[in-house]
Amino acid sequence: MTYANLMVYVDDEPDNVARIGFGCDLARAFGAAVIGVSVSEAEPPLIDAAAAGGMAGEILTLRRDQADAELAAARARFEAVAAAADVSHFWRAETGYPAAWLTRQARAADLVLIGRDGGRRPYRAPDAGDLVMGVGRPVLIAPPQAEAAPLDGVALVAWQDGREAQRATAAALPLLRRAQAVRVIEICAPGQADAAQARVKDVAGWLNRHGATAEGDVRVADERPAGDRLLACVEETAANLVVAGAWGHSRLREWVLGGVTQALISRCPAWLLLSH
Repeated sequence: MTYANLMVYVDDEPDNVARIGFGCDLARAFGAAVIGVSVSEAEPPLIDAAAAGGMAGEILTLRRDQADAELAAARARFEAVAAAADVSHFWRAETGYPAAWLTRQARAADLVLIGRDGGRRPYRAPDAGDLVMGVGRPVLIAPPQAEAAPLDGVALVAWQDGREAQRATAAALPLLRRAQAVRVIEICAPGQADAAQARVKDVAGWLNRHGATAEGDVRVADERPAGDRLLACVEETAANLVVAGAWGHSRLREWVLGGVTQALISRCPAWLLLSH
């Protein structure tokens, strides 16, 4: 398994040009093409249409022109970086709602690369959580101010026995093969360490047979929330890539009570590959 098409979202965040470059680095490493994508919705004016009268249509037209200008600027940024990197590249853009449009376009890609903070402008970039829940491809989320693509170093697989973690680990295989070391870590309840050790041993063995350099590790849960416990493991191992299944519990439950997926999306200091 390898990646043949990588899809990189182009937004207006300060780190976007660097992120496009990292996508091109990944493309060169895997002999892949890069598809640059961008969406900009004409954000509705925050005024009462009746009170605005004839101005409402004019305001909406101005917003549409602004959206078109944002997409043109995004294309110019993407094509300049991709051409300099000398990788095969293509462009797709549309006015519309970012997460819904990108979910459909992901059919053309093996992996979708986005920024973590772009979703602060919902009319300009997809929310990472919305995208992971809706897309049928793994999503690679760049941390703010990333310094390099996740092509070597330590990778951490956050294991929780279930389909989400299985899918994420399989989707990450091309990256995990290139890692210097892969740590498969499960955070288990007290008294469950032996069973957890058997599980991570299975996963590490499977990864090793696929060409990765992996070992299993078990950590016992403590008084910290599971997300904080896992983020501490990321810092401890100095991982530059975290692979995890997304929302093994319901997303609403995690939103209300807190959970691992939301903690990773919000605060993970490393690249984050998620699959639901």
